[in-house]
Amino acid sequence: MPLTIIRGYDGTVQQGGTNVDLAGIEEWEAELDLEVEVKGPFLNDGGTKYKVRGGKDCKFTVKGIVPSGKDTSQTAMISALTGGTDLNIILKQGAGGTGYTVTIPTALLSNIKLGQNSKQGTSFEAKGESNGSFTVA
Repeated sequence: MPLTIIRGYDGTVQQGGTNVDLAGIEEWEAELDLEVEVKGPFLNDGGTKYKVRGGKDCKFTVKGIVPSGKDTSQTAMISALTGGTDLNIILKQGAGGTGYTVTIPTALLSNIKLGQNSKQGTSFEAKGESNGSFTVA
């Protein structure tokens, strides 16, 4: 079976209740974690340690540029951070989500970095994590 490669520029980042695309995004990354709690060793148990699965978590980073006139979706992310509110974030691989789609309905924005560089121009970077559930489909 031939392998179809997903082009790098076909992904999207969306935010808000109506899933509005962010402009000027160059890359995104999501990291999925599972908390592992270690119990033991217990007396008279031969030094055995037992592992218990705990909570799951999703952290993400979105990087890009700020277009002239700014971008309303980037501004919405800044407002969510400064206003202390959660935001729906959707990260898609491929056109129409032909790769994985990470949906974080209550994303907590924890860091936003804005910059200006004489060679590359303006920069936008947002970091956040799930504040509740998330899905990967």
